[in-house]
Amino acid sequence: MERGLILDVHSHILTKSYIDFMSKRGYLKPSGLTVWGRNYPVNKFLLDLDEKLKDLKSLGGEVIPFLSIPPPWTYFLPKEEEVRLVKEVNDELAKMASDRIRTLATLPMTDVNEAMGEAERAIKDLGMDGFIVGTGLNVETIADDRFEPLLRKLANLGKPVFLHPGTLILGLDEGAMSSTVSYPFETTFVLAKLGIRGILREFNLKLIVPHGGGYLPYQLGRFDMLYETGRSKFKLSEELNNVFFDVVVYHKMELELLYRRFGVDKMLYGTDHPFPISRPALFARIVEETLPKEKEKVFYQNAKKLFELNWL
Repeated sequence: MERGLILDVHSHILTKSYIDFMSKRGYLKPSGLTVWGRNYPVNKFLLDLDEKLKDLKSLGGEVIPFLSIPPPWTYFLPKEEEVRLVKEVNDELAKMASDRIRTLATLPMTDVNEAMGEAERAIKDLGMDGFIVGTGLNVETIADDRFEPLLRKLANLGKPVFLHPGTLILGLDEGAMSSTVSYPFETTFVLAKLGIRGILREFNLKLIVPHGGGYLPYQLGRFDMLYETGRSKFKLSEELNNVFFDVVVYHKMELELLYRRFGVDKMLYGTDHPFPISRPALFARIVEETLPKEKEKVFYQNAKKLFELNWL
């Protein structure tokens, strides 16, 4: 099926520097990348850009991915090693970029000052499109006080921040449930915390959240009860004006709920490629069936506006 232009805001790749480093240190093996007791799957589409782009062609149309490295990023490394590797990764990603490939920078999150400096370099020197930031570092969340200067810096740079789960460890024997249960929980918890602390409003941060917003669309009324009962100064449903949601959901009713909660202008097409739970064609078909008259907004128009790709 020919679908025309598609901007995939949720698409992962590993750079050569990252692969080499993790392989030499023993983190990366054929079974995957293992850190903090979690196993992050790896396949040929994650290791080879040409293979990835070929696979995305099966969607039909012209797919422009926003490439980012996936969790666990570099958050478990000592500061000096992390800073050095992040610079190498972003340099490589920037070299991949073209009119038909866009990129999101990773940041050395163990040190806020270093992360702020790299964020500025990524935008002003490398010309990258935005950032991918994990929900946390082991037991810290990016909604905690320590990261406020970084979030303010990212907001001032004016580029979208993709808030991605995978590094806020629950300390449970998750197994396969890490990506199906823990990831949506991480997203929900951190997004809600950013909202009810007033950070989203104060910083005017442009935020993208994956997997249809985790559990938040379904339980938004419960979060609003914090405000109704005087336990929060901020009503979460009124703090999400600059939050956008990808459509990585697996049933039509889930997309319908996302649409009814936030409207089509806040919905972005993403694939979560190339992980085992990625279903690019299914996600596209659900959009087409649910929003036949507004599908182009989801497929490319909203992302084009958000990332200011005026030349498209």
